[in-house]
Amino acid sequence: MKQSTTLSMGTTIAGNPYLIQAAEYITPGLPYFAAIGIDDEDRHIRERVQTACETTGYAWPEGRTTLALMPTNQPKRPGLCALATAVCIMATAGTIGIPDLENTVILGDVTADGTIPPLGEDVDLTALIEHAEAMHVHCVILPAADLAQAGRPDGVEIIGVENLNDLTR
Repeated sequence: MKQSTTLSMGTTIAGNPYLIQAAEYITPGLPYFAAIGIDDEDRHIRERVQTACETTGYAWPEGRTTLALMPTNQPKRPGLCALATAVCIMATAGTIGIPDLENTVILGDVTADGTIPPLGEDVDLTALIEHAEAMHVHCVILPAADLAQAGRPDGVEIIGVENLNDLTR
């Protein structure tokens, strides 16, 4: 069994930020991709992430791929955690060039061609970064288009990416 974990963030219905841990497991078996902890209407994240990984040259793992987004009882916004999901899956193959990945918050979506779109106007990026800093996270990866909005917080490195390939070795 292969395993990797990454961090992302979500917001509660009241708008309070919280950390999400994305844990991915690859086990022997027939090819299958399961996502646990995301609403049924958001399950298209599976196809988008798989297509983005394959389009950018990453070979999709053989076997059973299970992704758990925890805590499972909190709402997830694919626009905030899809990029972390893709990175988590790619990390099992060792193709991600990010040191200390388990302590890096990854925010954003990913399109089928691997492009990382802006977060959107309804995302309070300042609150998310402040919460990450309070949780002792030292690095936040987000869409390059949102770098200006992120500011320059003390103690948190901010990295902007435009495409999944920006994260590979």
